[in-house]
Amino acid sequence: MSENSQEGSIANIPFFKGLSTPDLMAIMGIAITKTLEKDENIFSQDDPSDGLYVLLNGKLQIYIFSGFIGGASKILAELEPGQHVGEMGLIDGEPRSASVKALVHSEVLFIPAAGFSTVIETRPEVARQVINTLCDLINNQPKLIINSERAALIKDKKLAPTLPNMKALCSILRLHNNKTAISSR
Repeated sequence: MSENSQEGSIANIPFFKGLSTPDLMAIMGIAITKTLEKDENIFSQDDPSDGLYVLLNGKLQIYIFSGFIGGASKILAELEPGQHVGEMGLIDGEPRSASVKALVHSEVLFIPAAGFSTVIETRPEVARQVINTLCDLINNQPKLIINSERAALIKDKKLAPTLPNMKALCSILRLHNNKTAISSR
């Protein structure tokens, strides 16, 4: 796959949508292409987060393990080329909430968290796009109520585009997602 098509695949990720070609190229500058064999895990549930994975070709499965040893896994989703996994881990470094494996021989584009933090610090438009996307994600959660002085800043997308603010927004989203998952059981 050519670099232009890889750049096109990351341009569809909400965090990167609408970024200029130089900003996308800066992200591509830290990206690594990885090949996966059938049934190879990209990462496992509870692993430390290390970045974002974009499926270039093949098929991935996202699954979680049941709460007991030897229990069956539950399939959450299957990803097709162009889809991605690990966007929160790109920013906050929190442990993985699920496992991901290749269902067939696959190729992914890996954007490492360590390199991405440098891109955020040196490319203001990337940082602004990421913080705005996180604010949109929070604002679009119908049952999420934020009781803090930052609620208006999130609603109006006026938070400073810093890594600590991005991590705080990811924390709000993860907490909300966990509460939603528990209440829907």
